[in-house]
Amino acid sequence: MKVLVTGGAGFIGSHIVDTLLADGHQVLVVDDLSTGKESNLPKGARLERMDVGDPGLGDVMLAFRPDAVSHLAAQISVPGSAANPWQDAVTNIVGGINVARAAAESTCPRFVYINTGGALYGVPDYLPCDEDHPIRPASPYGLSKWTLEQYLRLILPATIPLKVLRLANVYGPRQDPEGEAGVVAIFGGRMIRGEGLVIFGDGKQTRDYVYVGDVARAHRIALEGQESVTVNIGSGVGTSVNELFQLMAKETEYPLLPEYGDPRPGDVEHVVLDVSRARRELGWVPHTTLEDGLRQTLASMGLAD
Repeated sequence: MKVLVTGGAGFIGSHIVDTLLADGHQVLVVDDLSTGKESNLPKGARLERMDVGDPGLGDVMLAFRPDAVSHLAAQISVPGSAANPWQDAVTNIVGGINVARAAAESTCPRFVYINTGGALYGVPDYLPCDEDHPIRPASPYGLSKWTLEQYLRLILPATIPLKVLRLANVYGPRQDPEGEAGVVAIFGGRMIRGEGLVIFGDGKQTRDYVYVGDVARAHRIALEGQESVTVNIGSGVGTSVNELFQLMAKETEYPLLPEYGDPRPGDVEHVVLDVSRARRELGWVPHTTLEDGLRQTLASMGLAD
């Protein structure tokens, strides 16, 4: 199968590319490298350095003729979306529409959209949140990712099955500990260097942490299916930031106590995803425990086993 992956040089995208190549697929990555890294890409993946909003994307797809498009390229910072909602919308909505247009023009037979789950449902009516929970994004980022999902349902031809994976908080090797990144990467980097760290809010807020390898496996299963599907991909378990800190501090033998800062704008207090539909419709369940995933992630960042 020929698969075009937008954002394939990023953290999650590069793990998906790894899996695709291991399965024998031909992969073309479209990435402007604004946040992704060429060094993340394994040998065998071809890179087209291009913004997903570039009008030339259609020509790239027509030349490649993909059997599937996996769309991951996005502006992923919640605080960044609050500071610059215009740019967030340009990247996540307009850029995504351009990818869908190019996919349709190339007569691509399947489309996978990697969406957020944690930023989609807003302040939850109940936990864990299933896919039928009301959509109430609390940030421009969540709104832009949801808006594109709705656009894809409207503008993709009926002949192209749409597979939507709504992800919990993904962590694992290659997540950048500098700048805007997941809390696991930030904590891990600072703990390994022996630096102080800040927890935003009181640390009692809970998140659903899913290992990147489990996400790549969910993508593999969704890609192989012939029907449209929309599923949450997470652990189904809530872990507080304080609990996460304690687990990682124990693993790294980190001696310092965290500082506590003001809550970040747009963050929701508690997010846990119901993943039972993924089990029913994809036969997918997470395989990696948080403890094992943290151990693998920290080892990849330079912590000795």
